[in-house]
Amino acid sequence: MSGEWPSPRGLALGARNKAEWDQPAVRRQGLRDLYRLHRYGVSFRAPRALPLAVDFDRSLPALEALRWFVAHPWSTALLVMCGERIVFEHYAADFAPGQLHSLQSITKTSVHLLAGRLIERGLLDPTRQVCEYLPGIGSGYAAAPVQDLLDMAVDNDYTEDYGDPGATVGLLEDAHGWRVLPGYSHINLREFLATVTASTPTAGPRRLYYKTANTDVVAWICESLSRQELRSYYLELVEAAGTEDIVHLSTDRVGTPFAGGGLHMSLRDLGRYGLLLARGGSGLGGLRVGSTSFRDATRAQCVAGTPSLLGSGHYRNFTETEGTWLGHNGYGGQWLMAYPESEIVIACLSGLADAGGHDWSYLARLAAMGEQIAGELTGGAHARRSKAIP
Repeated sequence: MSGEWPSPRGLALGARNKAEWDQPAVRRQGLRDLYRLHRYGVSFRAPRALPLAVDFDRSLPALEALRWFVAHPWSTALLVMCGERIVFEHYAADFAPGQLHSLQSITKTSVHLLAGRLIERGLLDPTRQVCEYLPGIGSGYAAAPVQDLLDMAVDNDYTEDYGDPGATVGLLEDAHGWRVLPGYSHINLREFLATVTASTPTAGPRRLYYKTANTDVVAWICESLSRQELRSYYLELVEAAGTEDIVHLSTDRVGTPFAGGGLHMSLRDLGRYGLLLARGGSGLGGLRVGSTSFRDATRAQCVAGTPSLLGSGHYRNFTETEGTWLGHNGYGGQWLMAYPESEIVIACLSGLADAGGHDWSYLARLAAMGEQIAGELTGGAHARRSKAIP
């Protein structure tokens, strides 16, 4: 055979330098297939599943915001839980209960849990510079305080503009096996992170520079400090959440988990994970994979983070928060939010069909919908910042 070898199906580059699975016309299906298209990964099964009771709340279908989402062509599925009760559940006609879906950047909240546990134990000091924990890291991260990574406040030469075909997020995706770049010398995830260089510092207030690479640097630090393989932590996470279906996790070629976006699970298991987040990592069978004190400090000190791209609230410790709930977005229109006191969890799966695949205005509407749902379920106690959906 002469000429170039073809790339694996689904991972070859198409328009805008995006992988085939990530093209607008097929992204909806691609987000469901990614767990079997990625080049590398591991899977987990929990020994016990957290039981969930179905107890639908008849008031929720009347909410205009909820009706907007389930009727939207990008909508895939929606789950609302109050503790271990499912009070609303909806699947699009082309998506089934138990079917797996990529969580994308919702995965970042796993490092919120892990870092919180290490900070509580006194092993991780977020005021220290990254180079004190990772001496071989490149100039893009070496001098940054760990807290700046947790709050997405690091300005370096790594770029994550999904509308830019040349953004370096493409190199990250090649490292963790979500696309194959022709003519590029493939390296593993941490080899790539060490190549990120510094940009010229800019004066002004602390601001958000959304970079998935930050999460994987912090996960690297956490693995080093805990003396526990990152893979085994994700197994603990799955066991603590009590997932019912199989959970897949994308890795790089040497088995390092992609902490910035590599989890794939079913909708109900995403709800179980959201409940674990609400409970500060306190899980099934007494397993603890996070810190309730860190969870509460994240909310109480949210304004110390960076202003959120949602248009309100702040980004703090790998979560979106306005001081009451904790949440996170995911590429392609994924959304998870959790209220610790009421244990309300709202989980949304979507398949954006626009060119970029990441629409902050759409995500803001999902957050507003979640606030309205929580307000309805609590008689308005969680509705103080709720916004009307146009």
